[in-house]
Amino acid sequence: MITALVAAAALNVAASAPPPCRFTGEPRVWTSEALASWDRLDRERLRIARPVTPVITLFDQACAYTLTPDARGDFRVGARRYRTSGMGHSGQVGLPDGGTVPAGKLAFASPLSDGRMFFIMALPSVWRADRSEPRDWRRLSMVVFMHEFAHTQQAASLGVRVDDLLARGLPEDSDDDVVQDRFSAQPGYPAAYEAERDLFYQAATAPDARTARARLALAARAMEARRARWFRGGNALYAEADDVFLTLEGTGNWAAWMWLTDPRGGRLTPSAATTFVRGGGNRWSQDEGLGIMLAVDRLTPDWPALAFSPRGATADRLIARATVQ
Repeated sequence: MITALVAAAALNVAASAPPPCRFTGEPRVWTSEALASWDRLDRERLRIARPVTPVITLFDQACAYTLTPDARGDFRVGARRYRTSGMGHSGQVGLPDGGTVPAGKLAFASPLSDGRMFFIMALPSVWRADRSEPRDWRRLSMVVFMHEFAHTQQAASLGVRVDDLLARGLPEDSDDDVVQDRFSAQPGYPAAYEAERDLFYQAATAPDARTARARLALAARAMEARRARWFRGGNALYAEADDVFLTLEGTGNWAAWMWLTDPRGGRLTPSAATTFVRGGGNRWSQDEGLGIMLAVDRLTPDWPALAFSPRGATADRLIARATVQ
């Protein structure tokens, strides 16, 4: 009798146990599509000389999957191979450094202590569950992937620039909103920023190259005037921070925009893609950054090779180059 009771209890535990976290089904299919989309953008536009293959963690409401680069791995996309593993979580997803993040809508890239890059992102089922988001979750999840995966390729260039800015006095908790957070309450600053931002979008959508170049030059002068007025004295460092974060967020949003307009991807018109990526326009570096890269792309389509090079050409240099060609 005792043996029978123990056996029954064991069966009940087994029946109630969560299913194992295997990297199959939607997570595997979506990840294949996402990485293939990035590789296609790199092959056709970026042409990165030494592409970075990061360690990847992807998670849904129950499981976290880690993809570790491995030449003998079981998961292959193009030239990339990964060894995959899965582990359940209870609302907190583990990071390689021992920390955790909540299993919500998030994505970011970060360097590891051993020099490798790490990328973490919520899988589409997490984005699908958010009923408050008006944008299509299928497109949004891929837009977020393309944007954040761009940053995995920029640690040796723009990432180093950010570290240098922090070492020279930029607040330790700075992120891509640092300029907006510091200056948005300054009288006249929001209006100056908005006028400048609008000029970049006007350059991107101008009817011809001559008009686009003229409007880009106006935008560049407006940017110079904004920085000269507000980024003085103890705030001088913010001029460089502005340039670096506009580049980081602009290149990420441009990568997302490229997927949205690709007939093999999001299949949107350029105008609809711009509206989708801009969202509410409440993240200034992301919003203006996209306008800058679209304007530069209009005039000098070879710019991605410079922006994603080891030296990481920034927005200021790309704008200057586009206005003289």
